Amino acid sequence: MGRLQRVLVLALVIAAGGWLASALAPWMDLEQEFGLPWMYEARGSVEAPADVLIVALDEESAQRLGLSDRPRDWPRGLHAELVRYLSQQGARLIVFDLTFDAPAAQPQQDAQFAAAIRAAGNVLVSESLRKRVLPLDGSGGRPLASLVIESPTLPVAAIEEAVRGHAPFLLPKTSRVDAYWAFRDGAADAPTLPVLALQRYAEGLAPAARRRIDASLALLRASRGTAYLNLYGPPRSVRTLPYARVIDLARSGADGGFRDKAVFIGFSAASPAGQDRLRDDHRTVFSQDNGLNLSGVELAATAFANLLEGRPLRHSGMAWQVGVVLAAAVVLAFVCHGLRPAHAVPAAAALALLYLGFVYSRFAMAASWWPSIIPVGVQLPLAVFAGTWLHYRDSRREREAIKQAFGYFLPSTMVDQLAHNLGAVTQANQVVFGACLASDVSRYTSLAEQLEPDQLGRLLNDYFAQLFVPVERSGGAVMDIVGDAMVAIWTAPTSDAAVRRAACEAALEILASLDRFNDPASGRPALATRFGLHCGDIMIGSVGASHHYEYRAVGDIVNTASRLQSLNKTLGTRLLASADTVEGLDALLTRPLGSFRLAGKATALRVVELRGLRAGASDAELALCERFAYALACHDARQWREASDRFAQILEHSSDDGPSRFYLARCSELQAMSTDETWSPTVALDIK
Repeated sequence: MGRLQRVLVLALVIAAGGWLASALAPWMDLEQEFGLPWMYEARGSVEAPADVLIVALDEESAQRLGLSDRPRDWPRGLHAELVRYLSQQGARLIVFDLTFDAPAAQPQQDAQFAAAIRAAGNVLVSESLRKRVLPLDGSGGRPLASLVIESPTLPVAAIEEAVRGHAPFLLPKTSRVDAYWAFRDGAADAPTLPVLALQRYAEGLAPAARRRIDASLALLRASRGTAYLNLYGPPRSVRTLPYARVIDLARSGADGGFRDKAVFIGFSAASPAGQDRLRDDHRTVFSQDNGLNLSGVELAATAFANLLEGRPLRHSGMAWQVGVVLAAAVVLAFVCHGLRPAHAVPAAAALALLYLGFVYSRFAMAASWWPSIIPVGVQLPLAVFAGTWLHYRDSRREREAIKQAFGYFLPSTMVDQLAHNLGAVTQANQVVFGACLASDVSRYTSLAEQLEPDQLGRLLNDYFAQLFVPVERSGGAVMDIVGDAMVAIWTAPTSDAAVRRAACEAALEILASLDRFNDPASGRPALATRFGLHCGDIMIGSVGASHHYEYRAVGDIVNTASRLQSLNKTLGTRLLASADTVEGLDALLTRPLGSFRLAGKATALRVVELRGLRAGASDAELALCERFAYALACHDARQWREASDRFAQILEHSSDDGPSRFYLARCSELQAMSTDETWSPTVALDIK
């Protein structure tokens, strides 16, 4: 398959993933749940149109006017006073987000209110819908379905005759309100309260303003469905005046700035406590941390204001959504297939940021809602994953070809390492930085003599499993096995503390694993193993001739690691390392054991015992290391009697401490012989 064909296939996969995600989680539900909040969060609050005001029936007004906590019980004569004042002030439209479907306790109040409404000639009121469910029975009386009948609860007759219109304000019963219904279900010509208010407000406007409003109404009629709110901000973002304050203005005859305004009147609490009493609130993306939500009248005023300024929130439509998914799939396919993962990921992230910037700009500047969750949250990760997988598959095929060509002498694990870190296998032998671990089993020859060959083979297989797993898990490679001995290495192109740390931690893990392996309950012979660790430059390459090659690590560090392994026999330890290997690895608990010139070596080497991780060390282990360090300092200072006493004290508490026993014997020998000023604390060893 050619490159272009593979890109197109990848694009189809990415597009299918987007479409599948939208099918499993309906597109608009997904975008509405997760896409809208981040756009509002990025945009923040914006200024609401000055032509829309809210008069709030709130707890402050109830207290100041001495009225009931239930605004529904407020006297309609007071509403009449409010209407007369707003009409005198030149308000273009007065909208009560209240239902007046029950007569007032005092009939004359309905008459006063109706008279004020009739005189104003521009008042709308809200109505509610009541649903009745009628069961439909089939033959035999068995229920087949149910019929839902909606009927409006009309205002009392006097008020209905006086108002310019009445309509419900329908909000979805969801956990968060982002939209409302512009028309009653099944009746495109029956507007809800905000749309009816816009129709009445437009009467008498200049032709240009009227055409803009007619365009908004035409879009709503074409949609026949949900209209999305373009929220301005948190509660009271639309200019809100307490009811009591407006009544004060009315009674003082002051100008309240209501000329040519659309005034919405309804329940709107100023605090969570008042909201709990009024309980006409709805959770939105701008709900406050203290629990204060937008009230119903605020949402109605917001819907009206959106339509008035021609900026309701409009989603891009299904055709555009499908196009965005397809376009995103093609672009991401070219990026993630054409670039290596290290470059494709930042490139795809940059494209995502650019697209999110476009989505935000359309939302903030044009109130246009474009999809963001599917392209960025679904398709982008899918494209990165698919592109990475394709690159991995291609690289794996290349590595398999290399393994097939060089597998007769090159271990597959080292092929991967060389291909990714050290260069091509076909190059000449290479010198790299490495850490080498050498191991040997004590008294293996005697053990081999006692066991049958098949028993010995099974024992060694189980034994090497304890060694190999930690080595491979830590990124190392087993380079050589001779009988019971193993050589493992960890490499990097240059000196690297991570390589040394991996080797040390692997060695400690091997010791813990062998302790479990040697448990007497297992029934296996115990294999006491010694380990030596050293680091430095090492040559890795093929050694052999003709048709037989072995991939080996060659260099002084291999020999030195082997010598350190042997030094364990002299010192009675299990795991020794050169000081260079553990330098800077403060998480390890090490015990410096002095300077040694190993057999066959001309240069002295500082040796440490690797005892474990410092975080898990006991107080006794820390005290042992501290006492030993002091005793060793006395030895190096030629204070052999003091050193002998110190080493002896250590053995009183830790009778099996091999290094203390070694130095105690050495100090006794040094006390019995004469030394000159050229004496060095370095221990010279002649036995391998």
